[in-house]
Amino acid sequence: MATTQAVWGIDVGRCALKAIKLRPGADGKVEVLAFDYVEHAKILSQPDADRHALIGAALEKFLSRNDVSKDQVFVSVPGQHTLARFTKLPPVAPKRIPDIVRYEADQQIPFDMDEVIWDYQTFQQEGMPDLEVGIFAMKRELIREHLLHFEQAAIEPIGVQSGPLAVYNAAHYDGCLDEHTTILLDIGAENTDLIVATKDAFWTRTVPIGGNRFTEALVKAFKLSFPKAENLKRTAATSKYARQIFQAMRPVFADLVQELQRSIGFYSSTHRDAQVERVLGVGNAFQLPGLQKYLQQNLSMTVDRPETFTNSVTTAVANQEVFKEQFLSFFAAYGLALQGLDLTKVTSNLLPTEIAKQVVWRKKRPTFAAAAAALVAAGALIWFRQTSDMSALAAGAESGKPPTLTLDQAKEVIASGPRGNLSERGKAAAVVAAGEVMKKTYTGLTGQGSDEIKEIDELVNLQSQKTVVPEIVKVIHQAVPQAGGTLGQSSSTQDLLKAVAEGERGQRDQVFIEHVDLIWEPELGKYTWKSQVDMPAAINIYDVEKAFPGFHIKITCRTPNAGGTSYIRDKFMMPLRDKGRKASPQFYIDQVVLIETTKVSAATAGPKKTGPSRGTRGGTAPTAAATGIVSAVPATGLDPITLEPTTNDWRFEIWASAILGPVPGEGDAEPADDSGKKKPDDKKKDDKKSPEKKP
Repeated sequence: MATTQAVWGIDVGRCALKAIKLRPGADGKVEVLAFDYVEHAKILSQPDADRHALIGAALEKFLSRNDVSKDQVFVSVPGQHTLARFTKLPPVAPKRIPDIVRYEADQQIPFDMDEVIWDYQTFQQEGMPDLEVGIFAMKRELIREHLLHFEQAAIEPIGVQSGPLAVYNAAHYDGCLDEHTTILLDIGAENTDLIVATKDAFWTRTVPIGGNRFTEALVKAFKLSFPKAENLKRTAATSKYARQIFQAMRPVFADLVQELQRSIGFYSSTHRDAQVERVLGVGNAFQLPGLQKYLQQNLSMTVDRPETFTNSVTTAVANQEVFKEQFLSFFAAYGLALQGLDLTKVTSNLLPTEIAKQVVWRKKRPTFAAAAAALVAAGALIWFRQTSDMSALAAGAESGKPPTLTLDQAKEVIASGPRGNLSERGKAAAVVAAGEVMKKTYTGLTGQGSDEIKEIDELVNLQSQKTVVPEIVKVIHQAVPQAGGTLGQSSSTQDLLKAVAEGERGQRDQVFIEHVDLIWEPELGKYTWKSQVDMPAAINIYDVEKAFPGFHIKITCRTPNAGGTSYIRDKFMMPLRDKGRKASPQFYIDQVVLIETTKVSAATAGPKKTGPSRGTRGGTAPTAAATGIVSAVPATGLDPITLEPTTNDWRFEIWASAILGPVPGEGDAEPADDSGKKKPDDKKKDDKKSPEKKP
């Protein structure tokens, strides 16, 4: 629930301290109550700058102009000091997510877990079952160093957030994001925080290019000191030498565009359904003349910058000219204050636990005196009640009747013995009664926790099977037929063109794997699939009649061979099953079936999502829609290697089962011929196995 107390968001950057104060307003909006912009005497990254002294001076100046004693404070830490890792979780119950995330954090964070402060955030797109988690961590010593300045200024923050996440929260709350992909670009003095974001999730990276790089380019071009070059950069828009200034900074613009293109390319390779459509720039350095136009031309997408906080109530403070001039600098501070008001998408918090406890302790200290007095009174009442209970116990024991005890009374009798003037018989009766109470309690507790233990065992088993995945992928690649002749050995463009000219495309012995999906299933035997083609008995020699743990394997592949279905069956599916039954004692491949066959053409080369038909057993088979399969064949209908038309190529969707455990023995499931009768040599086997009859 959103708080009604005002919250300050304080972002201490390399160039200045930015702070904004918010409180909840009408119609679900927030009200800007105050702001402050305290520029450092020197940029913190300059060689002769005393970083600690400059930050301390900025906080002192901020406190001299603003009273934060009655408000809450949320602060940021630099994005370049924060480790961000993103991974997808297996489909598990929500209460098991923290355990899995803890395991993933231990694998993803390259430091001892005692050396870092970390938290996580889960993301899930609407209508999709996939759950993604972002793990955010920072070394404990860096956080303590950053918070030391606030401690020395007597400021107790209620939370710590990474700068890029604060920018995402601000953009999300202000409605800047939708189902399309947007790049949030926060250009600081030394680094640029790049956030590839949608309304449901984000991915972040820190680029080592900031406003200082532009200043250094002017220092080198015009032989100026750093302060003079910084002033020239800020006044470039009105300078008569604006064209020359822009030309001097142009190489830095080009470097920034190159880093953006690399980041977009990496993100697109891991999120194939994403379409990056626009850039939203914040940060003071984004006001550089020509930068917005340059990015728009070279990225071939819309580049905007916000002009106001659309979800805030218009106030006199927000209308001040100074606030409008420095507006782009307040985006991170705005996101921090919003998180303090519990109004944000991302709620992770990097505030060390020991500091959070200190803050809570100090705030609750005034109430401790009253609580202590109440505790003394409660203690006296408990003593009086216990004395009365023991007197009643003594009376009941002496009367020869079994006394009735509560659990606390039974614990007291067992720990300290029966009290009061009891005979030996009375003491024995009290101890027996206490034992009965404890026995009854133990019996009630014995059955508890069994479900949790079972879930923990399943979780541990699931994580232990992660090593099987590379082996399964290896088997799939081993089953792919290898092209012979020059085509299979070509290493240059000339050899490739020669191989293409040697034979028709439809005669090539090639299969291209476009996509492989593995889906964990603890009860794999509940599912079978209906194949499009009749498969030989050897393909399903072992029929799964029990529920075994394992993986559903979905393979999307393509072949230019004109044999189509029969070719893919004989050259890929059969070898996949055969190799999968010999590759590893950890698993074996079974139920290799062909679900769908399509012709590749320009019309069908786009994204395709399909799912298997269920067979006779119960359960709900997983669908490919959950994994978002996207074809690798270009929309032009050309082979990405040889640039030949793929009009007559075949695309196949194949499903298989990877069952954990060793392959069954030959006697576990004997194959039968198509008529269901035994093979000719079966009788001989039976005769050998049957016992000899004695006369």
